[in-house]
Order: sequence, then C-alpha cells, then structure tokens
Amino acid sequence: MTTVLVATDDGVQPFVDSAAGPRELAGHPVRALARRRDEWWAIADGTTVVRRDASGVWTDVATADTHLTCLLAASDGAWCGTADGRLLRLLSEAFAVVGGFDAIPGRETWKAVGSRVPYVRSITRTADDRSLLASVHVGGIARSGNGGASWEPTIDMQADVHEVRAHPSDPKVVLAPAAVGLATSRDAGATWDVTTEGLHATYLRAVTFTTDGALVSASDGPFTDRSALYRWDVATGGRLTKVEDGLPEWLDGNVDTGALDAHRDAAAFADDGGTVYASPDGGGSWTLLARDLGHVNAVGITA
Repeated sequence: MTTVLVATDDGVQPFVDSAAGPRELAGHPVRALARRRDEWWAIADGTTVVRRDASGVWTDVATADTHLTCLLAASDGAWCGTADGRLLRLLSEAFAVVGGFDAIPGRETWKAVGSRVPYVRSITRTADDRSLLASVHVGGIARSGNGGASWEPTIDMQADVHEVRAHPSDPKVVLAPAAVGLATSRDAGATWDVTTEGLHATYLRAVTFTTDGALVSASDGPFTDRSALYRWDVATGGRLTKVEDGLPEWLDGNVDTGALDAHRDAAAFADDGGTVYASPDGGGSWTLLARDLGHVNAVGITA
C-alpha cells in the first residue's frame, strides 16, 4: 500500500493507492511533513507541531511562541527551524532554544531574501545520527557533529541553498539544491562540490533520495513559470538526467522545498500549480495523481 500525503493551506489531502481520502486537518494550513517510522509529523497553523499515527489520526504535540518553518522528527521529539533564524528542540512537549545554533560563526553575515529576516529552511540528520545539518535562507548550511551543542558553517553562503537532505542509509552522502546547482557532499556535509552538468538551468529547489539515487527539481529562478525534474544517479557518479516518462515537458512553476519526497522506490511531488504526480520506480515513470489542490506546502510518501 502506498500512501501520499499532500499538505496544503487547507489541511492534508491523503491518497492511498492513488485514491483520494477525506481531507485531514481541514481549515488549517499545514507544512513541513516529516516521516518517523509509521508516523508523520508536521507544522499546523504556523506554530503547532502535530503528529499523525498509523491509523491516520492527528494530535497536537506542542505549540511554539514563534513561527515555525521546518521540522525534523527524532526518536525523542523533534528539531524545528524558525522564521527568525533560530533552531528549537522539542522534548517532552516543550520547546527549548538551541543556544549553539545562535552562536554559529558568521551568523551576522546572513541575509534575508524573500523574507523579513533570514530563516531556517530545512533540517536533516545523517543516517548514523552523527551529524545534524540545517540550511538557512540565506546563510548556507550549518553543521553540528555533537548533537546540536555547537555548529559550524560549511558551504559558501552565496550558494543560496534551498534544502539539505541526508541519504537515508549512507551516512556520508548529503545533497543540497541551491541557486548555483546541486551541492553534493560525500563526507557528511563537511565539504561540498557543486554540479550543473545535464541541467537546463541551475536554480534548484527540492531534493529527495530514492533507492538508487535522488530526484531534484530545477528551474531558471524563483519566479519561473516552468521547471523540470532530474534524476541523480549514484552509479554514474552523480550524473543528472531529465525525467520525462509520464510528465509534461515543463512543470508549472517550481517544485518547491518539501514538495518532493520518496521512500525507497516510491516517489511523489507537487508543482506550483497544485498538480501532484507519483512514481512507483524511483522516478523512472510517473502518473498524474491530482490537479488543482491549491498551494502545496509539502508532500510525503510511504510504501
């Protein structure tokens, strides 16, 4: 059974084996879907962390006193990024500010692009749990190797990173779509290389890992009216190839941060037009799942 969750400004639309189910959390804007075993975590109404159990029931976990922008579910709670560039740790239904993140070197050079102040856009953890990474818009990628106690900057801030995601099983591999191309790391995010080979344009917004590689979205900028999806193949050293089977030549607008997800070979994404596609084979072929879902904030999939 494959389940796709589509988080929108009006709740979550679930699809089970391509069939639409009743809308969940209707009337609440939902963003930042994060999978943890058979549960899903998300942000509702901008400030509340919510959790969905295996039966599809959502419950409130905790409410922050600030706007939350991204979420990483953990075995003992969650990590949450904020709209004012902080990182919060959620434990026992209570939030605590991660002081080490506030003290990261170079923080004073962060700059706001498309927002009032720089904000944390995504968070990930390597497969061996040894490294945490958070992307700041715009402030590069921060990395912690001691459980969040202290943080160091990694990639050049000018790369304008939009998401950072660690490989689900290889603790060394991390990918980060950026305005300059696809940033790749093979040392758990300590250092980065950037590739653009094979892309029609270098502005990348989203990434997810599949069994044999990854999928990334690319366009010519933040206000584009068209984008495309590419496969990143580990076996070929990270060559990027445009995905075409079952998709239109161009997607509507950008496939944004969080709107692209995969679990093993099952994948799904939404474009700016609220059109959702799903793939059973790691992005090799796609089928239309839904149209006109409105603004999509995140997509999550399990199989």
